[in-house]
Amino acid sequence: MPIARKLAVVAGGVALTGGLLAGTGGAAGAAPAAPAAPAAAKDCPSGWFCVWSGKNYTGRMQKVAGNNADLTKFVVFQGFKSWYNHGKSCDYRWYTKTNHRGDTGVLPRGIKGTGDKVWYQKSNKWVNCR
Repeated sequence: MPIARKLAVVAGGVALTGGLLAGTGGAAGAAPAAPAAPAAAKDCPSGWFCVWSGKNYTGRMQKVAGNNADLTKFVVFQGFKSWYNHGKSCDYRWYTKTNHRGDTGVLPRGIKGTGDKVWYQKSNKWVNCR
């Protein structure tokens, strides 16, 4: 196998394992971060709130579908530049502290955004369900 192909295979394996977060198996409604790769808002599955580490929906993606009292275990939620509420029937309420405390805001279903500002969330709930 040519050296360039060997390096590509090794790099692909590293990328696949590099997106996994240790200790995330017990968190309700959360998924581990995806490997760094170009993405788009359309990559966010229906029913989820998704964040990306980079602007324009690039970099690592992470998503949540349930209420979470502690998002601090999830790296991307502690510093992201793009987001999309692709919830099926609910708005998304975020909090700046764990256990649904601190400053809060609501992102209506279907809203998405991106930019240079770095955002973070420590907990979330789904609200105003229809």
